[in-house]
Amino acid sequence: MAIRTRSAKSGSYWTVNDLDSYHISLNQVDPLLFFGLQALPQPPVDQELIDVVDADAM
Repeated sequence: MAIRTRSAKSGSYWTVNDLDSYHISLNQVDPLLFFGLQALPQPPVDQELIDVVDADAM
């Protein structure tokens, strides 16, 4: 079997074969379970940005 030299590249250029060669797998996990929390904290942004849907209404 030939030895293939792997070179560094941006994550946006990775393929499924690259992930397989490094034994990387992606698993979908509930965020609360992943972070071990009962509830996620509120984002540190002005509440108006969350509540107002239309930019012209701001």
